[in-house]
Formats: sequence, structure tokens, C-alpha cells
Amino acid sequence: MQAKPSFLGVVGIMFLTSANLAFSGTADQTALAVTAQDTNQWWSLTMTTEYSSKYMFRGVNSLPGSGIGVTDLTLSVYDFSLDIWQAAGLRKRYDEVDFTLEWEHEVGPITLSGGYVNYYFPNDDGLRLGYGDTQELFVAASYNIVSSLIASLTYNFDFDKINGSYLELKLADSFSIVRNLASIDPYVSISYDFHYNSKTCALNNFEMGLDVPISLGKHVTMSGFAALSIPLHAINDFAKKEGWGGINITVSY
Repeated sequence: MQAKPSFLGVVGIMFLTSANLAFSGTADQTALAVTAQDTNQWWSLTMTTEYSSKYMFRGVNSLPGSGIGVTDLTLSVYDFSLDIWQAAGLRKRYDEVDFTLEWEHEVGPITLSGGYVNYYFPNDDGLRLGYGDTQELFVAASYNIVSSLIASLTYNFDFDKINGSYLELKLADSFSIVRNLASIDPYVSISYDFHYNSKTCALNNFEMGLDVPISLGKHVTMSGFAALSIPLHAINDFAKKEGWGGINITVSY
């Protein structure tokens, strides 16, 4: 996870800037203070609100006939993070809260991570969707091939209600539109189902998508996204080709 300036850091930088301009009249010392502050960043806080026209999860439309509103909060300290992800149905009553504990560490161009996820469905019985509170472990590795091109492999194992696992291979890139302001971030992925969505072991789905993040300020980013999922052998009997899109706003410190 990339380090992001904190609110206290911004206040400190403003103080340093004022002091430098007042006593030395030079901007170079201010730039050095900003660089030092960013380098010493050891924690970050990210808050995201999102609208998605469909709730797509691992190749399956998990809430047919309704979009979802999402609130996501992530606190990171050094290589560890706690994420609380909450989703609510917009046309149907649906609530889900996921808690994720993750460890992530970079070694050159390689990033390794692993963690635990708890899925909590307060009103799952109301829609009779068959969802139940469950838990899983995951491990992941990503490799920065060149520039912004990144390949990643993620393995999730549900050791609770589902007792199955899911493997995803993903390739993502980023192309700058306006430097430091906007970019186009495409991705493609293919997944394999080990008794997770089905009772078989087979290819799950192919997915491709596009994000367009736009910087609205030092701490605020708005992003529009669109994606397409094509079911493969494991879920072809009950899932269908799905396209969806949405928008989100992220505030980072």
C-alpha cells in the first residue's frame, strides 16, 4: 500500500511552510520538509464511498435486480491493515459487513500479502439468498513486470461455511491521461473454482474492466469504472454474462 500524507502531516507541513517563508524567505526548505514528512509516513487512513449498478462477486451477480452502495474504511500501520467494508442494497434490503486483517510487504518488484476475512450478513435470511456468515484465509503475490504493468495471483480459502477455494490471476496497467490528475487503468483476470461457487473444480470466469481515477485534490480521488464478466465452466449453468459500472470517491490521509 502506498503511503499517503496524514491530516496531522498536512498541518505540520503548513506550519513549516509558514515558518520557512517568514524566517528564510526560500521555498527550497519547505520542499525538503514536505519530502521528509512523506518519507516518514508510517500509517494511512482511507475512506471510500461507492455506487455500483450490480453486486458482482467472483463472477456471480450476488444481488440480482439491485445495485449496491458501499462504504469502505481502511487503517494501515506499517505492513498491517484493518479494513471494514459495508454494502447495502439499493432496490432490495440487503446488508453485508466484511472485516479484513491483512499483512503486506514489498520485496523489490514483488509484493507479498496474506490475511483473514470475516463475512457477516445481518439480514441474509430476509432475501433467502442462502448466504451465511463465513470466514476465509488468503495469500497473494504480485509482480511489477515493467513500469505500471502488474501481474497478481490471489488464492482464497473458505474454511467455514463453504469449505472451498478460489484462485484468480490478474493483469493490470495504468496509463496517464493528464499527469498527476487522471489516468486510465484497465485490467483482465481469469479465475479457477475449487468447490467455491460450484461442486466442481474448473475455470470460474473471465473478467475485464476499466477504472478512470481523477484527482480532485491532495487527498481526494474520484473514479468511474466499468467491467464485464463472462462465466466459464464452473458457473456456466447458473451465472450469465454481466456488465456493470459505478463511481466512487476516496479520501486518503
